[in-house]
Amino acid sequence: MKLKFVQNIEVKPTKSVDDYLEAVKQIVKYLKTNEVVTPQGKYWKVSPEPGNDYEGDLFLVPKGIYAGSAGIGQFFLQLFEVTGDKQYLQEAKDAAEYILNTYEGPRFFSGILDKAAGGIWPVKGWGTSVYTAPAGEAIFLDQLYAHEKDERYRKFLTTTADDAIAAGKDDGKILHWSTEADLMADASYAFFFLYVYRKTGERKYLDAAKRVIAFTDTRIVHAKEGGIYYDNVDLTLVGWKSRKSAFPNFLHGAAGTAWLNVLLYEETQEKAYLDKANKVVKYLSAIAEGDENGAIVPYLYNPDLGRFHDFYYLSTCHGPVGTSVLFRQLYEVTGETENLEWVDILTKGILKAGAPLKHTPGYWNSYCLCCGAPGVLIHFVKTAELLHNDAYIEQAKITADKLIGDSFNDDKGRRWYAAWTRKIPGFVETYTGLYSGAAGAGSSLLHLYAHEKGIQIQTETLEYLFFKK
Repeated sequence: MKLKFVQNIEVKPTKSVDDYLEAVKQIVKYLKTNEVVTPQGKYWKVSPEPGNDYEGDLFLVPKGIYAGSAGIGQFFLQLFEVTGDKQYLQEAKDAAEYILNTYEGPRFFSGILDKAAGGIWPVKGWGTSVYTAPAGEAIFLDQLYAHEKDERYRKFLTTTADDAIAAGKDDGKILHWSTEADLMADASYAFFFLYVYRKTGERKYLDAAKRVIAFTDTRIVHAKEGGIYYDNVDLTLVGWKSRKSAFPNFLHGAAGTAWLNVLLYEETQEKAYLDKANKVVKYLSAIAEGDENGAIVPYLYNPDLGRFHDFYYLSTCHGPVGTSVLFRQLYEVTGETENLEWVDILTKGILKAGAPLKHTPGYWNSYCLCCGAPGVLIHFVKTAELLHNDAYIEQAKITADKLIGDSFNDDKGRRWYAAWTRKIPGFVETYTGLYSGAAGAGSSLLHLYAHEKGIQIQTETLEYLFFKK
């Protein structure tokens, strides 16, 4: 089955700029409704729906960047930067207190890796990644340090980095923690250690990042179409029948690992890193569906079965939003305009697939930064600014209209009833987090509001940390 591109319906956005901020404040009300205040600080219920506290889940944890207080804290920092209202800075500080006061140290890793995997996606490495672990929380605290010079925040950055290194399996050449090598698992520590290196200048963190990349090198596979991809995860753990199946895109696949190599090339100027990234680009170009007027990389690839033409994600984790991060980073590092053209082609691919108005396989009612409309909305804004193309701002406004229209708002605040658990499509509930729920929707609306008002958001989510301002 080939990808069926569609003609977008001609629509015009109807919301005003102030409507975006008003919707964000209604999201804040939803978060306030679901906050948990403790003597140690504050966190938020991952999902307030009755009967599911996600205890034992690896992704949806109460403190992580992905679904917990660190991500929600990032959202509140963005809201403070946009409005200047210190109540939002206080929310971020309250989140930081809980993180600081409940830190587990190196035991965090053993508490997950030495036990049976639980939750909806039972892949242990996904439970110890920067997206779900103290390392991501440390990035949030470091971002908070830019506004509030509490030395505990900066100290937490190096403490978590040192503890992560101590908890790893390290033979002096390769550093890893689990058996998973994707960006949603061990590979994420490459960009975390690079982040810490740039903040501290301490060489040990750059060396640690290089040893993490050496671990990902053990998963390189030469594609029959040309170039390379990565056998990062045993996908039989999450329901795929063939051990040979691999993810090509960003958070779990080749594009994400290539991005890490570009970051290391930028730091070291060692050509081997850039060569690997360009080999991934060769592979992605070979399997992409479409042409110069719009293309998408398939969700799944199998060297025996080929590309899966009936299933395309459109947002961050497995879609063009995330994969374009690789091409934008390549452009910034090399100056080669072909990479900038790929950002445009992938963005056109989102539109040719029917988003944001049409839900297709892989782009459903998840309403989250990870795999839904919020990720697409931020991408349209950032791509419009990168390419100086106001047509993408128009698409951002249409996406914002659709996003707000698909939400529910009452005296408990604005939220989205979403099928985040994609393999259980009938399981629909609301979520609070940055990558999983309402905070991410709020972040995306803030980016559009800030663009329209000429305001600079300083607090970036993980994918955008390394771009030049």
